Amino acid sequence: MEAIKPYAIVLAGGRGSRLPIAGSTPKQFAPKFNGVTFVQDVIKMITYDVIKPSRVIVVVTNDEMKDFAIEQLTPYKVPSTNVVMFDPYLGYVAVMAAAADYIGKVEPKAVAFITPSDSHMEGQEELTNAISTACNEANNGRSILVGAKVADANIVGGCGNAQYDSSEEGPFYEILDFIEKPAKFGPDRVKQILMDDNTVVNTGLYAIRVDKFCKAYPMEKINELLKKYYDEGSEKTDLGLDPTDMVKKLNMKLLIGGFEWKDCGTLDAYYKIQHKTPNHHNASIGEVTRYQCLDSMFVSSKKGVRIYANYINDGIAVLTSVTKSGGLNVAVCNMAMSQLVGQVTDFFESGHAMSCSLKSRNCMVMPSNLTNITRVAFLGVQNIFVYTNRLENGDINVNVSANGECVYDE
Repeated sequence: MEAIKPYAIVLAGGRGSRLPIAGSTPKQFAPKFNGVTFVQDVIKMITYDVIKPSRVIVVVTNDEMKDFAIEQLTPYKVPSTNVVMFDPYLGYVAVMAAAADYIGKVEPKAVAFITPSDSHMEGQEELTNAISTACNEANNGRSILVGAKVADANIVGGCGNAQYDSSEEGPFYEILDFIEKPAKFGPDRVKQILMDDNTVVNTGLYAIRVDKFCKAYPMEKINELLKKYYDEGSEKTDLGLDPTDMVKKLNMKLLIGGFEWKDCGTLDAYYKIQHKTPNHHNASIGEVTRYQCLDSMFVSSKKGVRIYANYINDGIAVLTSVTKSGGLNVAVCNMAMSQLVGQVTDFFESGHAMSCSLKSRNCMVMPSNLTNITRVAFLGVQNIFVYTNRLENGDINVNVSANGECVYDE
């Protein structure tokens, strides 16, 4: 039998406001580690063997994201014509239906492997095996949900969870129940799921035959919902199609992947996936110099911006980004205060203030010689001082010091 040639649908249209590691740049296009972005790492992993880059369809929701995707994925041999843009209000299920319809116009019975663009997966061989196994089964007409065993209560509570019949031999299991974000039912429900042997986290990975998806969610119905959405002036963020209903509607079966999957929706989770210095466990992206810093993260997301960090205690993240107009955004955050992280993006996008301090004490922005606007957000930190300086070659130094100490390197 001729080997199938699956497509991949990479969902890259989200705002990523929970993790504003590069100002207003969506998380999927922001740095992950060693200069690689989230979406680049996902593409690298899914095209390792089974899926060819020429058959990767990247879904975005605005022109800026499209530009990001083309720039970042051209080196990975994904054609620019494979970056497609859909309405931002379609939402999770509807945008997958639109992408399935897009592929179906070319190959009506093609198999598509669907993945988010901001996942962190470890275990290349295990992931490749899961993709191959799921796509082969989807080619036989069964829709597959790929799950992962996760022991982190925060991830379990905030994601979809599939309960399956563990008495079956596998590798495919009947899905008995699907629970979206069980944390809304309280900590006891999350604890119960963690203790059960027959549940996995839904990592957003699916293998489907596009004709099956299009039959369950025809574009005529999607377009009717979208027209109604605009006619009513809805304030919702999407069309409201439910992932739980999708699992039932497509009669999905479960495949448990042997790879490791981690959520990177918070600064603390983002810090955990980074490569760290051996002794002080600092994580860095970009040009960074540290002096007497401990267990912290520093992200300089654009060439020409360098961070100098001094006397920083553990659990602090310092993030810089450059605006379209050439200004500089700096965020100094307590990694443990995840509930504040989304407000960094809101502050950066507001453009109304030079600095912002939320649940922070004794923080200060020192005068600088930058001609463009500098905005600094302090979130959940104490005794932090920020000083920025532009060098003759145009590079920017960002000096961040704690507890009144400051070491400045010209």
